[in-house]
Amino acid sequence: MKEMRKLGDIVELIDERNKDCKVQNLIGVSIDKCFIKSVANTIGTDLTKYQVIRKNDFACSLMQVSRDGKIPIACLKDYDEAIMSPAYYIFRIKNTNEVLPDYLAMWFMRTEFDREASYIAVGGVRGSMPWEDFCDMKLPVPDLKEQEKIVNTYNAITKRIQLKQKINENLSNQL
Repeated sequence: MKEMRKLGDIVELIDERNKDCKVQNLIGVSIDKCFIKSVANTIGTDLTKYQVIRKNDFACSLMQVSRDGKIPIACLKDYDEAIMSPAYYIFRIKNTNEVLPDYLAMWFMRTEFDREASYIAVGGVRGSMPWEDFCDMKLPVPDLKEQEKIVNTYNAITKRIQLKQKINENLSNQL
């Protein structure tokens, strides 16, 4: 049975700063919901104020949600750790025995999630969403086995679509 749960009951906000400047890999989140290397000029920037994000943590920007119609949000998979601007919200799942990071990441990819977020986000002239409103959003949380099954099915379909797109590109290039 799927239980509807608030995001705020599932995730916790993280605020770990890069105090010793050991982490140098600066990244951001794109509107396409993936991490990108930052192209910002950091010369003279105090990187101790930047936040550390770790593998399976999430980052999002809640500014301009209704204007863009999307929340730039992603789960870190490609690095063990990196740093991000303090403008991002960084959070992690409180209990991965209840919710899988891949399941939550998949949920954030849904157009319905962005549509609901755009509807909720009315803050200021940019259409920002307060963290509290983000935490009030609900999602269905089935048991772990069902989450794994859903994630595996989603990944299989996504890989098949990517393969078919490559085949189409190769056929187009041969013409």
